Amino acid sequence: MEDIMKVLVAPPVTEGQDGSINSMAIEGELVIDPGPCSCDARDCVGAFSFIGAASGQLTTQAVIADLPFLDIREFRTIVVNGCCRECGRDGYADQMVRESRFTANRWPVGSVVGRRDGYAFLQERGTGY
Repeated sequence: MEDIMKVLVAPPVTEGQDGSINSMAIEGELVIDPGPCSCDARDCVGAFSFIGAASGQLTTQAVIADLPFLDIREFRTIVVNGCCRECGRDGYADQMVRESRFTANRWPVGSVVGRRDGYAFLQERGTGY
């Protein structure tokens, strides 16, 4: 097992001046980066969203966190069980595992990332490793 398993988690909910909120997912919930998902399921209108692994709720932001007690097999199981049925059935869940791991490993722990046009981008750089 790795010493560090970087993952994406839902941020605290914040409200914009226009009344919009950044997340429907539960704060601290493991979230999935669906990548440029090709299915037409409502959950995967994720060109601008990450998907809460437990709640299935969308969030426009994710925070990179270190969960050293989680291993890659457990992470895959969580993603497979947390992604939309269409993606799981079509075998796209493995791609979501790769996308989520790639996104989490791109920046330091504590970084806040968003999604645009199906890809993650850095919003605020963290200072952790």
